[in-house]
Amino acid sequence: MTAPARPAPAVDTDSAGFWEACAREELVGQRCGTCSAWRWPPRDHCPHCHAMDPVWERLGGTGRIVGFVVVHRVLDPAFADETPLAIVHVELDGTDGEMVLTSQLQPGEWRTAAVGTPVSVRFTRVRDGLTLPTFTIRDEPQEAHRVLD
Repeated sequence: MTAPARPAPAVDTDSAGFWEACAREELVGQRCGTCSAWRWPPRDHCPHCHAMDPVWERLGGTGRIVGFVVVHRVLDPAFADETPLAIVHVELDGTDGEMVLTSQLQPGEWRTAAVGTPVSVRFTRVRDGLTLPTFTIRDEPQEAHRVLD
């Protein structure tokens, strides 16, 4: 029996540049072309100066976990083989704290998830036309704070 298809993200004109970059295994962020403020989620106008000139900039793909939850039971059968899994909020380096991406850690890394843990992006090709940014824990000295066991 074939596993159920994983749900795809909703791609619109504002987010298309992000998903196209993921397909190329590049992590990008959207900035305002006028005031340079980072914005997430992507949108057609700047929430700071209201300019309508978004630009995409390549990011280094590193950051720190600022929040997470470990999922042990899933309602969607497409994720049944992936539990337990850690859903993480990652504050991306180089975005002045303005871009926090929600994704998941690589399988098996949920036990070491902690606020402050340094991570790097890894791209996971789920199927044709769908490549997702996920994260893996970086080996470096850290001051992390474990929230849940």
